[in-house]
Amino acid sequence: MKKKIPYGKQNFEVIRKQNYYYVDRTEYIEKLEKLDETYIVFLRPRKFGKTLFLDTLGKYYDINYKNKFEELFGDLYIGENPTPLKNEYYILYMDFSGIQTENKDILIKSFKNNVIVYLENFNSRYNLKIKIEKEFSEPADIIRAFLNNAIEVLDKPIYLLIDEYDHFANELLSFNLDLFRNSVTKHGFVRKFYEEIKKGTKTIIERIFMTGVSPIMLDSLTSGFNITKNKTTDINFNKMLGFTKEEVIQLLEYYEIYSDKLLKEMEENYNGYRFNIEAKEKLYNPDMVFYFITEYQSQQKPPQKIIDDNILSDYKKVQNLFNLGELLGVSIEKENGKELTKEEKEKESSKRIIGNLLNEILLTGRTELTELTTIFNPGKRIDIKDIKSLLFYLGFMTFEKEGIITYLKIPNYSMRKIFSDYFTEYIEEKLTEYIDSEPIEIAVRKILTDGEINTFAKEIENLLSKLDNRMFMGFDEKYIKILMYSYLILTPFAMVKMEYPVEGGYVDIAMFKRYEEVPYEAIIEVKYIKQNEYTESKFKEKIAQAREQIERYKKSYELNSKNERMKKYIIVFVGKEAKFVEEVK
Repeated sequence: MKKKIPYGKQNFEVIRKQNYYYVDRTEYIEKLEKLDETYIVFLRPRKFGKTLFLDTLGKYYDINYKNKFEELFGDLYIGENPTPLKNEYYILYMDFSGIQTENKDILIKSFKNNVIVYLENFNSRYNLKIKIEKEFSEPADIIRAFLNNAIEVLDKPIYLLIDEYDHFANELLSFNLDLFRNSVTKHGFVRKFYEEIKKGTKTIIERIFMTGVSPIMLDSLTSGFNITKNKTTDINFNKMLGFTKEEVIQLLEYYEIYSDKLLKEMEENYNGYRFNIEAKEKLYNPDMVFYFITEYQSQQKPPQKIIDDNILSDYKKVQNLFNLGELLGVSIEKENGKELTKEEKEKESSKRIIGNLLNEILLTGRTELTELTTIFNPGKRIDIKDIKSLLFYLGFMTFEKEGIITYLKIPNYSMRKIFSDYFTEYIEEKLTEYIDSEPIEIAVRKILTDGEINTFAKEIENLLSKLDNRMFMGFDEKYIKILMYSYLILTPFAMVKMEYPVEGGYVDIAMFKRYEEVPYEAIIEVKYIKQNEYTESKFKEKIAQAREQIERYKKSYELNSKNERMKKYIIVFVGKEAKFVEEVK
């Protein structure tokens, strides 16, 4: 009987006992135990297997699981190479992902209740009656009293596991900076809580493993909790979470669905992550891999939705991240001749800087990184380097190196779709009137089903006509390409590439079908002339340039190998008008 696919499964014992497929990561238990440091912070993007690994640590070290060791670990690496500390700890587990953040009172109450629940779970699991001082108002007081009481009761030390340590802080940062600062800085209740944990390491807490997504709280915590070692970008732990290409091949072969074509699509969609600049092997997002396989088994073809809705809801937090640009402090003096207040100057400058970064990422797929921010100081303004670093931590971008220059690049097609989705939302917010995006989606589909692009050109023209003139003034050819691409890439029926390299140069936009039943593919060459720069001769020159480029691209191996189903289009915009649309035969 084939093993079940553990999509969404986070309980190690359930996976091992209920016949789920498990990719062995237990060698890293040994590596962690051999470290000189015993208090570890390890960050990874959402849906990357952090909770499962944390649970694996818990089951391995838990004194309650001594009699289950062979059943759970026997045939794994760590079962064949057990460490001296196996089943030697009481496991205190805490997860801070469900904290309510509406206001200060609710935040503190929710955090406090969360702590109490996990302390009660601790007592229940070990059949203990360590007193929990629930009447205390401060979480720090509750954990201090509990740990002090535990010293008198426990015969072995505690291994503290903390999941999603930063979840509520990331949410606060995007909409309530003041509450964030008040909670985690010098006199904040969160910092005091971790100060008490630090004190506990002198007595009853022997090891700590904390996971999360970003280091957004580490500066605040390290001031009073300066005992942890951040192993996020340690090359020795680059592959601790995520799947290698070899492991994905093994998965596909095990479920008897392997093909070069399927592997290539999964590689384009889910691979590309490196968490150390010198790491040689790139990693796949594991949850997305399991989602894809599950859907493929059900439909016998790749899923229309490249990104599962459950995963997308987490990754779409990019919008909140870009809103952080309002915290940047670069000044401009006037907007349309009007003197701005200090707050308006900062806000408008921030939006422009973030907009420029987003455009750079969409157009080139990458941005240069001078230095990765490893600790964020909430007392100062977040700058552009910090925003780039957060994109790395959240999984939207990953390391790429050219010579001595470090870049952050979009790791794969699924992340590019998320960037494009955000860009279309951003554009639609700037329109002078509401636009229904469904006709645009239908127009995109017509390119692939009917081999007809005029409808799409008209829809883009309609969208541009409703765009605020102040914003449109900064548009040039690359913005038109980004706009078109950001709507085209949302189709589930084709892989859409911008600046696609072929022997004859770079195709502005290329659309390659994902399913055999899709009738057409397309390449599109885009030209643009500002309205006030239009002349008939310049217009004809742009058309001639586009035709010459299309003819050159047609001769390339990549496109020449395609059949007559590959459509070749030219669109020339003059201002907001799609003035010339042609199919090149």
